[in-house]
Amino acid sequence: MFKRDLLMIDMEFTGIDIAKHEIIQIAAIVLDKKTLKEKQSFMTYVKPKNWKNRQAEAIAINNITWDQLKDAPDIKKVLQKFNKTFKSDLTPTLYGGRLDTIFLSHAYRDSNIKYPFDYHMYDIWPLCYTFMAKHKQLKNKGRHLGFSLENVGDFLGVKRMADRHDALGDCLYQAAVLRALIKAMKAERKVKR
Repeated sequence: MFKRDLLMIDMEFTGIDIAKHEIIQIAAIVLDKKTLKEKQSFMTYVKPKNWKNRQAEAIAINNITWDQLKDAPDIKKVLQKFNKTFKSDLTPTLYGGRLDTIFLSHAYRDSNIKYPFDYHMYDIWPLCYTFMAKHKQLKNKGRHLGFSLENVGDFLGVKRMADRHDALGDCLYQAAVLRALIKAMKAERKVKR
């Protein structure tokens, strides 16, 4: 199915401005390249340097509090542990992950740690968009050009996670949607033959 195992990554931030906001939670799961079954996971909070710069809207979405962060490791320690946990021959995988990729690459650079993965990433958003467009499901005109990840999951019968906007919960949900999406696409291909 895939050439390498997938490293599904998700993060939560104090806001979306790279100049003043920070990663406050990072999670990842490794999905087997053939079966997409989970092989390994990682999740930690990250203690921010400038909690006072947090954006109220971001915190309202992720519901992360200072009490959860005050004893967490700093970003450099988190990235060192992240690198020890995961092999470099994984394909970083995200859902609409431009923001995540920007924050992650900046965190590595600012921590003086070499980014360990190939620059190629697998973004499942275009695959979701193509599938939803094909099935005339681009109905939610206010979000993501007509759909959200939950819209895709609902259409495919994937149960919503109770802890959405928790980085690990998001990774698990994205992986479940990816599995269901590939299964549906394979079934459609068989019908065409």
